Amino acid sequence: MKQTVYKLLSKLYTTEKKSGPGLSSEMVSAYNAARSKPNSTHICHAPFSNMYFNVHGDCAPCWLTFLEPDNYPTKSIREIWFGEKYQTLRNHLLKYDLTHKCNVCLKNLQGGNHTSVLARAYDVNAPAEYPSMMELELSNTCNLECVMCIGELSSSIRKNRERLPAMKNAYDDNFVEQLEEFIPHLKELRFNGGEPFLINEVFKIFEKVEKLNPKLKIVIATNGTLMNYKVKEWLNKLNIHINFSLDSLTPDIYETIRVNAHFDRVMEHFLFYRQYTKENNRTMCLMVNPMRNNWHEMPEFIRFVNKHNINLWFNTIHRPAEWAIWSLPHAELSKVYNTLREIKFTKEETSNSLAGFNTGIYNNLVNVQIKNWLREAEERESQQVPEPETIVEDDAKKILEKNMTDFIYASFNEGEEQKKYRLQQLFKKLEQIENLLKERNGEINFYRSVFQTPADILYTTLDSKTVNALVENFEVHMLQQAPH
Repeated sequence: MKQTVYKLLSKLYTTEKKSGPGLSSEMVSAYNAARSKPNSTHICHAPFSNMYFNVHGDCAPCWLTFLEPDNYPTKSIREIWFGEKYQTLRNHLLKYDLTHKCNVCLKNLQGGNHTSVLARAYDVNAPAEYPSMMELELSNTCNLECVMCIGELSSSIRKNRERLPAMKNAYDDNFVEQLEEFIPHLKELRFNGGEPFLINEVFKIFEKVEKLNPKLKIVIATNGTLMNYKVKEWLNKLNIHINFSLDSLTPDIYETIRVNAHFDRVMEHFLFYRQYTKENNRTMCLMVNPMRNNWHEMPEFIRFVNKHNINLWFNTIHRPAEWAIWSLPHAELSKVYNTLREIKFTKEETSNSLAGFNTGIYNNLVNVQIKNWLREAEERESQQVPEPETIVEDDAKKILEKNMTDFIYASFNEGEEQKKYRLQQLFKKLEQIENLLKERNGEINFYRSVFQTPADILYTTLDSKTVNALVENFEVHMLQQAPH
């Protein structure tokens, strides 16, 4: 019955002109031309095909839609998938309306930055009655203390750097049992971290997959530090593919970033995984975080992945700002941009389609992302912004609200009422964060600690996380440095 209703709704909406609030038919056509499945009748497949569970038990179609999400165990997996919040988002997207929860993708579509449109990642699976993909962040259990990471995703950071108590595990045996209804329908199952190979629930789910859907594609995002009998046993039993994190090809830089890891051992594991994926016809992707101390290695990463015939993906580091590229002064960003754009790859280095894909990822990093950061840095430095120690909290709040208002009016091609509603929701969320921070920490100068954050970075952060997650994030990265 549900499938019949879904098909009728889909037919109703997709016969209309393909455009929506702030999204012209020309923008949609340009995006569709860049997609792997250009004839799709859906602007995004995520709410029709995917469930993303984070470490707090929250569930959303993708990591950018964690806005007042449903939560496990408050609701069962079935109640979430067939529930009101998922269906509401589906209805909006069937009308090509991305203003409900999909503002980051909307901004990228409006700017023509199709490479960064997260919706593209979900084109691989067609809409269906049951999810065809699940992405699971089951725990923050991790053995590393990477400089760009936080305790929300690493138990070692939470204990040693943040000095906070261990996070409560949101997932139990009942969650694993509930997956029995869904595993037979899945085409792909992704495990993110922490470090999945250290999380007990991951292996319990492996057992369910072996029994119910042994050929299911499983993608593991690993830091590459672990290789033992248990890991090898499951690699041989299941259809496991590897996303391998590696942030430098230079030992001392790598170990500065990936605290507690040993470069030589990780590279041995890389070669093992490469051989495993090659022999078993599995995919392997290298995940790299461009930062201030490794940006000069990005061309070499292109040559490295092309040599090993694997995919590359660059993650974007927003925080901490002292490690991020976007926050560099204009003069230094200009050096980064000019150095990287001058790099030329030979025909031998880009001789096949996979190598061409990797080169495209590099060009997007340099000529779209870093180029935009360069422009934004110039704009920041042209504005005279008071130093935090010279400004009172009320004025900091006014500056932040003005910056966010200017950003939304400049970034979103939509009606006046929609922009006002977007700002209203944004300011409401900021107020909730401020109130909860005060409740937990006493009187603080919240706006003085964040008003200098670039509007696009702050907006993306606020748009993609729940209030509780944001409060914890601000406590860790900002509260300790906020003036009182």
